[in-house]
Amino acid sequence: MPAVLGGVDATGAAAVAVELIRAPRGFGLRRTRLRVLAAVVVVGVVGALVGTRFRSDVLGTLSNVPAPRWHWLVVCLLASVLFYVAHGVSVRAASGLRMSLGTATASQLAAAAANRVVPAGLGAIAVHLRFLERRGMTRPAAVAAVASIKGAAFLVHLAGIALVAGTLRGSGVGEAVTAPVRMTVNGIGAGPVAAGLTVVGVGIGTAAAHPRVRTRLRPALRGFRAHLAVLARSPGRTVVLVTSTAATKAAQVMGLACAVWSFESGLSIASITAVYLVGSAVAGAAPTAGSVGAIEPALVIGLTASGGTAATMFAAVLVFRLISYWLPILPGVTALAMMRRRGDL
Repeated sequence: MPAVLGGVDATGAAAVAVELIRAPRGFGLRRTRLRVLAAVVVVGVVGALVGTRFRSDVLGTLSNVPAPRWHWLVVCLLASVLFYVAHGVSVRAASGLRMSLGTATASQLAAAAANRVVPAGLGAIAVHLRFLERRGMTRPAAVAAVASIKGAAFLVHLAGIALVAGTLRGSGVGEAVTAPVRMTVNGIGAGPVAAGLTVVGVGIGTAAAHPRVRTRLRPALRGFRAHLAVLARSPGRTVVLVTSTAATKAAQVMGLACAVWSFESGLSIASITAVYLVGSAVAGAAPTAGSVGAIEPALVIGLTASGGTAATMFAAVLVFRLISYWLPILPGVTALAMMRRRGDL
């Protein structure tokens, strides 16, 4: 199995999208469908068990939740579409390749389908690399383009948190969202947590210092530096990259806001933005695909701390995740099949 990040395969054979790179034609797609189907079955079984066990409690709690206003859900769906279109624009800007916006957007949907079964965004990274290589980029250049997108997203996220920092003061949002992390650290103990972080840091440092790892990483690092130099000489591309990346964040925030406003209109856009940025940053440490199981409680806790009703915010977050995260699986698998047939993956 080929490496993903400059020669370092972070997930081995687990990354379903990496299998597209070397697997026989159609094999990766079948594996993707099987994994998506397995994920859906597992979620369905767990949901059925939980629903059966706690049916009366859930129905009693949700009975007080008002019916959603559907026009806001339509806007939430449009925001989800904008998210993938903006991602397509960022790929075109980062790579500098000539491609239609439809093709770039389809690649993002295909990456999303792979990302639903692979943690830490590695499925999307692998699909991005394969897509860019198929369009003529070398592996180091493709890695550099993907790294620039990730770097821009990181910087935009930090800038967003800085802009809404005033909203966090005195609102209880930051405290509510970060409370689970603090409680976990207190429960395990500061000593074990520090020891674990030290072991992880030493392991990463040792791996990075290994001659074989450095040898395999060196081409990717050279390509990344060269890519940054190209972006520095092309301010137009850089502006488009940063702007489109910011648009993806804005689309996610707008999608969450519309889901919340479909049930309850009392929360401000500033509070919702703060909750999303802080909550997604905290939940990003979860070792699950798309931070499933981590971002949902983080958003619910943060929105409740901002003044929302707990049951209503729970319903709003579930609707938001259904529209923005689970619904794109269907067009994503379709885009994956189409791009495989056309030779783009």
